Amino acid sequence: MAARDALIVHYSPWARLVARDVYMRVYLMRDAWHDCVQNALLGLMDAIERFNPERGIAFQSFARLRVRGAVFDGLRVLRSSHLELGYGGGDRATAARDRVASLNEDSDADPLEAFIATTVGLGLGFLLDMQSMPGRAQPPDAYAELEKAQLSAAVSESLEQLPERDRSIVILHYYHQLSFVEIAEQLGVTKGRISQLHKRALEHLRRCLRERVMAEC
Repeated sequence: MAARDALIVHYSPWARLVARDVYMRVYLMRDAWHDCVQNALLGLMDAIERFNPERGIAFQSFARLRVRGAVFDGLRVLRSSHLELGYGGGDRATAARDRVASLNEDSDADPLEAFIATTVGLGLGFLLDMQSMPGRAQPPDAYAELEKAQLSAAVSESLEQLPERDRSIVILHYYHQLSFVEIAEQLGVTKGRISQLHKRALEHLRRCLRERVMAEC
């Protein structure tokens, strides 16, 4: 199970690229991105379960068909039930509530510090959400574009410094839009534990970014 979880985290960015290739072909379904990355993850997990290295086939060659197939299958379901199901709104509202509850867990903290920590944490979450989206809108000028690119690079570098379990939670929640409950089931822990680790991960990211800013001043 540990090896399986490590493989999922390792290949998740690649699976997202496969999902992005599919998504860009159906770009008019603008709300389909979350569905694409979730189904890409399901396809990746299925490929990991079924892969047999003794057959001498490269894993990515084997997995690509399953990941793409899972994304396309999800899009077909989405296309047939988009209006009926009211796609996405409830999931995003639940995610927002989970994030706020996670960041507000320490009831003994100073109210001002708690407010700042929650605000910064939600801001980091917004950056991670935007970073995971393909085809993002371009800033209005070159300076804004450069500033955004530098911030994105800083977030990515800071993410690499997280402990493996914390990094996996950030990737699964923000990049693959899994809820805390789904991540808890995947990692075999409680939702409360995922909430704690999520808060710890964002606090670590905040410290890394703050140290980076101080070093550049």
